[in-house]
Amino acid sequence: MDNNADYVPPPEYSVSFEFAVGPNSTITNEASDITIPEGSRNTTVSTGASNIVTPARITDTGPPPTYNSIFVNQESPKTSVLHDHRNMWEKVHEWFEMSSLNGNCFRIHFNGNGNKVEELDLPSFMKTEGGVLCALILFVFVWRLIGICDTRRTQRIKRVDLEGRKKCGGNLFFILFCLSMASFVTCSIGASKVIPFYKYEVSKNYTYVYNCDSKFYSFYHNTKIGQLVVVVLYAAYILITIFVVIPKGKVWFLRHKWRQWASLLDADQDGIISTRDMEKINDRLDELRQAIGERTTPLDAEKQNKWWNEHIFKRGVDNDISIDGYISYLEGIYNPADMEGKMRPVITGFFNFFSTPEFRKQNQPIIEEDFIKFWTILKNMDKLHCRRSFIRYFLNPLTMANFLEDFVAFLSYSDLFDENTTRVHNLLKPSGK
Repeated sequence: MDNNADYVPPPEYSVSFEFAVGPNSTITNEASDITIPEGSRNTTVSTGASNIVTPARITDTGPPPTYNSIFVNQESPKTSVLHDHRNMWEKVHEWFEMSSLNGNCFRIHFNGNGNKVEELDLPSFMKTEGGVLCALILFVFVWRLIGICDTRRTQRIKRVDLEGRKKCGGNLFFILFCLSMASFVTCSIGASKVIPFYKYEVSKNYTYVYNCDSKFYSFYHNTKIGQLVVVVLYAAYILITIFVVIPKGKVWFLRHKWRQWASLLDADQDGIISTRDMEKINDRLDELRQAIGERTTPLDAEKQNKWWNEHIFKRGVDNDISIDGYISYLEGIYNPADMEGKMRPVITGFFNFFSTPEFRKQNQPIIEEDFIKFWTILKNMDKLHCRRSFIRYFLNPLTMANFLEDFVAFLSYSDLFDENTTRVHNLLKPSGK
């Protein structure tokens, strides 16, 4: 080997750092574990590279990676969905008070002497308003649920419980009215607070202190305007319903019930009550008399013709009359004060075809089978519809005298919400309506 060849130093694997080493000084590097002997003159220590693995560092390394840690993602995926771990009662309570709408928004009004005149806290009033509104919604929901359950009941209502049910219905309506008025009042007061929130009188020496979150105020302000629109429209709907729709609805309702009664006497359903219809209806009533067995002998033919001529044929003896003409006649004699007295002889004579006054005074209850026979013979109605109507609309017990009174109320009164006037009407409605 040529000793004169240029010397090539080996590659450097360490970096030199200078330390001031004094007596009894010992420097230990994590990578090289170099110790400076006491009294050494050398003050330069090569600590070595920090990335060199030495036997001292081998014990600190972890075990080799597993297959799953390399190829299988074991970290739970991050999601932006916030999970709500509260129970249902806590959620409903927060929604009931609208406490989920957090925000700081209040105004303090001072007069010229520095005395506090007014302090307005919008979030607190918003919770009160939300509580009243939610109470109204929950009450309407529960009331509607009770109504649905009542129409699907399988047991008839007892006659002795009728007055209690009417009183309970009146109390529920009163509560609904109070909650509706309270919601309307709180909505109006809330609008008077939030809309002019930043308005103040500049002519007087007043001081206003505001501390309000802009996002919260914008939400409350815009929501209040939308709520006012809905409330005004709903109030207009209620007023129109009370003063326009219901009065006209009563007239329509009574005309509709008269049409149902006239259609009951129109055997062939051609829109005209004729003498042929009279004969068919007389045969059905006689068949009804035999099926129910409440009258042993048929009504005299003379009395039958008299009833038809006096109460149905209004254009002369044995003259046909259209259903519309008969309804026009009833409209002409209609007077709410004495309509019951005018229609009672009509219904009493009709019931005399298959029953007697003596039998009606006995107050014997009508069983479900006889009730179904009555309507299947008279109008050929569906038995299932008759059974459901019997359970849903007619009280227990139902006597022939009670049945007669239901017919009188059916033709005499225009009340939309009185069940005494709607029993026969609901029965004669087509099934499913």
